[in-house]
Amino acid sequence: MRRGNQLNPSFSPNKKTNLEPQKRKVRSDKLHDIKIPVSEVTKLIILRESRKHWHGSKTKTGTELLLFGLEHIFVFPDVTYKDYKTTIHCKVDHATFQKIGEYGIEWNCSTRQAAHRIFMEALKKKQLGGITDGEI
Repeated sequence: MRRGNQLNPSFSPNKKTNLEPQKRKVRSDKLHDIKIPVSEVTKLIILRESRKHWHGSKTKTGTELLLFGLEHIFVFPDVTYKDYKTTIHCKVDHATFQKIGEYGIEWNCSTRQAAHRIFMEALKKKQLGGITDGEI
């Protein structure tokens, strides 16, 4: 006399087998983090500006500078890229990340180097009072 269901379920064999684990969905509003290497002096300038405007968020200040450069500056002269130990983080959406990647392809460099080039030009323009190339 054998029963179909056992009294203790821990003794019964596992009938469910997952051959492939479930893949997690990627959020549609996910931000890309870009680390831009800067010198100590530039980092102090960004920190000083962030304390004035955004209450201490270097990431927010760096992101705003990068977006300002992408929206208002059209000519980005070549700058020397040096991989410093100190970095500024910028969090951008996917469309902006793609646009920076397109500049990287055009300039034959990485996305990080393209972001550095845009960031440094935007910082220089902001320090001069927001003058863009069309106004000079």
